[in-house]
Amino acid sequence: MISQEHANVKDTLFAVSNKLKLEPTSLTNEKVTQTLQPNFPTTNDSTEVDSRFLIDDSSYDSIDTLYAKINEAGVVVRVFDPNSRLLYESRASHAKFNKTAYTVIEPIKIDGKDGFSGTMPIMSSQNQNIIGYVQVTNELLRYHEMSNKIVLVMLTMGSLALIVSGVLGYLLAINFLKPIKLMTRTMNDVRQDTQSRSRMVVPDSNDELSDLTRLFNDMLDKMQKYIEQQKQFVEDVSHELRTPVAIMEGHLKLLNRWGKEDPVILDESLSASLQEIERMKSLVQEMLDLSRAEQVEIHYKHEKTNVKNMIHQTFNNFSMIHPDFVFNLDDDVDEDVNVQIYRNHFEQILIILLDNAVKYSTDRKEIHISVAQDDYAIQIAIQDFGEGIGQGDLQKIFNRFYRIDKARSRDKGGNGLGLAIAKELLDGYQGTISVESVLNHGTIFRISLPILKEN
Repeated sequence: MISQEHANVKDTLFAVSNKLKLEPTSLTNEKVTQTLQPNFPTTNDSTEVDSRFLIDDSSYDSIDTLYAKINEAGVVVRVFDPNSRLLYESRASHAKFNKTAYTVIEPIKIDGKDGFSGTMPIMSSQNQNIIGYVQVTNELLRYHEMSNKIVLVMLTMGSLALIVSGVLGYLLAINFLKPIKLMTRTMNDVRQDTQSRSRMVVPDSNDELSDLTRLFNDMLDKMQKYIEQQKQFVEDVSHELRTPVAIMEGHLKLLNRWGKEDPVILDESLSASLQEIERMKSLVQEMLDLSRAEQVEIHYKHEKTNVKNMIHQTFNNFSMIHPDFVFNLDDDVDEDVNVQIYRNHFEQILIILLDNAVKYSTDRKEIHISVAQDDYAIQIAIQDFGEGIGQGDLQKIFNRFYRIDKARSRDKGGNGLGLAIAKELLDGYQGTISVESVLNHGTIFRISLPILKEN
């Protein structure tokens, strides 16, 4: 738009100069006014005008165009004689005038705003003498008006954008903080009641908030699990220690009354108390093993064990300590197959299953061990031909302190924790254990562990 206004000033300068350069001598006020002010003939209903005095359309258009340029808002045309005396002024102006030998158009300040001032000499078309000067000043009203409109539109749009962004930001903040508030509420529920089942609702969106919600719920589930395990541990220990403590208390009271002078009672009470102490030691150790088995995913998640080496070591150990048994090993596992499990835990699982197979064997003292593998896991089966387990007990044998025949189990030295420990260990390492049994014909325990991929 600035370049267009510059061109308009130049066009006005040349238009006025072309009108006035026809004069042969210096310009006068009357000549300039007569030339630049249109004098259109007027008519009315009672007067006829000779067509010779009418201006044709082309002349009218030329005069009208120049007149429009001179009288355009913000444009001032002034004409000076060669001595810088003002001859004509389209409207009052305080612009500074300087004579020049050629056309000059330069930016100026008009009332503190940008404008243009153009000056050029008027050369007589007859003798090429300077007969005056024309000056055109343009206040750039259209430019400033357009600039003000643009600024107003920008301010309006900026204000609307600020309001809209503020509203959207507020709504987004509410939407973003809603899960945080729910999380805070859930944490308060858990703080007030450690057994609370309050959990956050996982949003349908697959974003960071949904991931955070899942992690938060998983963390609460694990905390809940550990609290329940601790509570279960205390309850189990309290329950199982009650019997040996009661037995020892009874024998000590018996000694206090009559055992001091009776060697038989003294001997019997001391023997029974020592037996219960050994049982208590075994029970405490098994409870500690069970407690550790529940936390293998925390402490032993990077351990690995070679399957073939551990199977053969355990097989040889049991063959040595139970020479009256026949142990058969069917090994179909590669040399380099590893499973992600702590070596001592793997050995403990095998010992628990083989020890049970030995304990509950009857006339046929034979134990079969088979090991196989596929692309994803190793399978181990341990079979005995002993007492077997009834169908009603198969689903309970992995419960803590569960014994099919408590009297016989106590005689065999069992506390009912071995299979519970084995199952907890296998669960912690993403393994499985199952059992098949026929009463009076034997039992098969099957365990499976995922193969560790070395990539």
